[in-house]
Amino acid sequence: MSVARSVSPGGALLRTSRLFSLPAPIPPSPTDASNGHHGSLSATQSFPTHQIITTLASSRRRGDWGLKRPLPLWTTTKSTNAMLRVKQIDTIEDITDFSSATDQGLTLRKFQELHIPLTMPAENTPFDSPRASASSMNLPKRSVFEKDSDFTTLDSVNKTALKDKRWRFQGPWLAGMEPGQFAKWVAKRVRPRRPEFREFLKQKLAADMLQSTSQRAIDNGEPQPELESIVVSDEQLTEYLRRLRSNPKEIYEMVGQFLDLAPLATPQEVENNTGSGNPYSKNGPPVTHPSAGLSYLRTSEYLDNHPLYGPQASHPATLARVIRPRRQNLQVDAKLGLAGFVLDAPTGDTNSNHKFNLRQNPLSKLDVDLKGGAKIWVQPTQASINANGRVSMLAKDASYEEMLIAKEMVGEEKIFGEKPTEPEPEVPVSGTRETVKRQMARKYNPKGSSMSGAPQYGLDDGAFKF
Repeated sequence: MSVARSVSPGGALLRTSRLFSLPAPIPPSPTDASNGHHGSLSATQSFPTHQIITTLASSRRRGDWGLKRPLPLWTTTKSTNAMLRVKQIDTIEDITDFSSATDQGLTLRKFQELHIPLTMPAENTPFDSPRASASSMNLPKRSVFEKDSDFTTLDSVNKTALKDKRWRFQGPWLAGMEPGQFAKWVAKRVRPRRPEFREFLKQKLAADMLQSTSQRAIDNGEPQPELESIVVSDEQLTEYLRRLRSNPKEIYEMVGQFLDLAPLATPQEVENNTGSGNPYSKNGPPVTHPSAGLSYLRTSEYLDNHPLYGPQASHPATLARVIRPRRQNLQVDAKLGLAGFVLDAPTGDTNSNHKFNLRQNPLSKLDVDLKGGAKIWVQPTQASINANGRVSMLAKDASYEEMLIAKEMVGEEKIFGEKPTEPEPEVPVSGTRETVKRQMARKYNPKGSSMSGAPQYGLDDGAFKF
């Protein structure tokens, strides 16, 4: 049995100060609770729940992490990246409980290297739906940092217009609760507050009565009454309750305001797949900030300046690993791994899906003998955080020129400074229809990639030998 130790006033002040304390951990994602039973025990959580700390290399060699006591060297010097997750600074055994946080720390670094903004989730169609990825690829998305959605409290200005567009609510999202959870919540949280709700309704009725009384006073030229002068009797409150019970929509709004419930989509909106003006009414509010602290960019409308070719028409391409190949007979889409996240492979007429490269397409089969796995060049375009705190990302296939420039930056290709070569002679197009297709593909798309604007990068088609 633990015994509470007396602490001096100065020691208590230091323990609770920002200098000597860490933020309290946040609750884990609801989907992470089942990973220990149905998933991998070593799977990374959807989002970090504890503060991640790091230290300098010179301090780490001494075990100095800025905590109460030095940490053991044999567990903190094995990793190249010094990142720890402190669960408890001072336990009853007089030790510091910690674990490695390299998985989530490196995930944050890799995501920030992509330089893509976080956007609001789609209202009508779930953002992580594979069928919605192709149709919503080029649709404009709103940033999570817009002033009409990035707030948690209401004031007199936006209390009516933006009351349901917050991302944090005191009450739960009723559509995401199990029947047993709902019954327990009603018994413990709702029923004891019945007298408070009657007082809340009495204030609402008094405000309505004040409005009608003030209007009559204005019409008669009399001074307007104050809210304190309005007295609501028990009979008036009972009649008001009867009127509310006959109007389910109005009484639900009253209950939602009193308990500060997250908004819900109506059955008609769910059936017709129409929006209600709230991005969280269909899938629930997020468990973290809509950006999750991954990126603070508000837009992707900026130019990347290449050191040799100048401003680029698009952002740099990056490599994505093929995690699951496409199975057309089972209608299973391919999955890619990018910066520690899983996303759907690009769809449509793209480089990796070109019909002339089906046999060499890395998305068509999984090569287990290939070291590091098969990879394709993609360009991430959008990212969003769903209601469970998971990252949903979209990416399109990188063009041939974007791929060459990305390879040149890492030393795998050499384009700048190459001598121009003579263009190949024109080949007459003749033969059967399939032969003509193959000849046209070799002529205008020799590498099996989709055509794009090479002059935008300072490259001339046929002027360089790649």
